[in-house]
Amino acid sequence: MTKSNFSLAVLLVVGGCSANTEPALEEWVEGEFRPRTVSAYKIDGHRDGATTKAVATFTLESGTRVHLEIEVSYNPAPVMNSGRWRLTGADADSGLVVAESLKFLGGQGEGPSLGGRRILKTDTQPRIRGQLPLRGLRKTKRKAE
Repeated sequence: MTKSNFSLAVLLVVGGCSANTEPALEEWVEGEFRPRTVSAYKIDGHRDGATTKAVATFTLESGTRVHLEIEVSYNPAPVMNSGRWRLTGADADSGLVVAESLKFLGGQGEGPSLGGRRILKTDTQPRIRGQLPLRGLRKTKRKAE
């Protein structure tokens, strides 16, 4: 490998690792996704065996919140089992979450980290597209079964 090819490879790897570090939401309006300003983001959850349950909350500039409830299992590769979302505020809505991409790390010695791109649908139509940055889950207590 030449020096210039090596430099390019390093740049691509480093650039790829830093991509998608901020949360993002886009709303489907008139046939295209348009960005919304996210003022706050958090993701909470816990791992129980081969399943991780998480709740991600995006707060928009208007104070409106978008909540995603996601369940991921792994055996050995991570797969999103289920997802639901709800939008609060004047335009309240809800539906299913579809994973376009899924990022999952850890969970062995420390808590898991979850991220990736999601499409939030109402019936069969897209409503919102969200980028969840890969972040560690803040621990929540498990509900009694």
